[in-house]
Amino acid sequence: MKIGIIGVGNMGRSLGLGWARAGHAVLFGSRDAANCRAAAKQSESTTARAGSFDEAAAFGDVVLYTVRDALPSALLEKPEVLAGKVVIDCTNNTILGLERPDPQGRPGIHFETVNPPRTARLAAAAPGARVVKAFNSIPSAIVLKGPDALRRSRASLLLCADDLEAKRMVGTLAADLGLRVIDCGGLENERLVEGAVDVLRYQIVAAGSGPFVTLGVSLVE
Repeated sequence: MKIGIIGVGNMGRSLGLGWARAGHAVLFGSRDAANCRAAAKQSESTTARAGSFDEAAAFGDVVLYTVRDALPSALLEKPEVLAGKVVIDCTNNTILGLERPDPQGRPGIHFETVNPPRTARLAAAAPGARVVKAFNSIPSAIVLKGPDALRRSRASLLLCADDLEAKRMVGTLAADLGLRVIDCGGLENERLVEGAVDVLRYQIVAAGSGPFVTLGVSLVE
């Protein structure tokens, strides 16, 4: 599969590396050319290369969108290129008091919410894109453990989308990384997913659980 990565931060890098090592063709896209080249080199794969945001968007049948608070119109010269593509939104709410100062000056940390929610805003800004909310519930440190470790641990990700074929494709990409999929229904359930992930992030940040924590669903018999 051809995968474009828009944004080579922790998540863009770790997911792109995992997919390149699984044999997918990956183009890391960023404004920082050196960062992109370093990620492509780190993959040790001939299927990975570096480029710009626009090159990543044009390249991928699947596009991983990792840039929070910047819609395609602000990043891409031709945002319409996303039409018809599977676009994965893996962004999360800002943690006020940690990632950005709390505008109300409250002590401690607080989770920002936006209305409309993030993935709905992305979908509205990329008409015709087949948008999927996924991979925001998996810390990048867990992805880097590799597929064998993730299969043994039964690590899971939360996923929601309206397009069933797009869901299937993203589920395949998750399986390539060793992850199980928890289907959370249509894109209207984005807020449920983001709320659950904020609980997880609270445990990691405030309760000191560390970066190797994820969510899962277990059947109790």
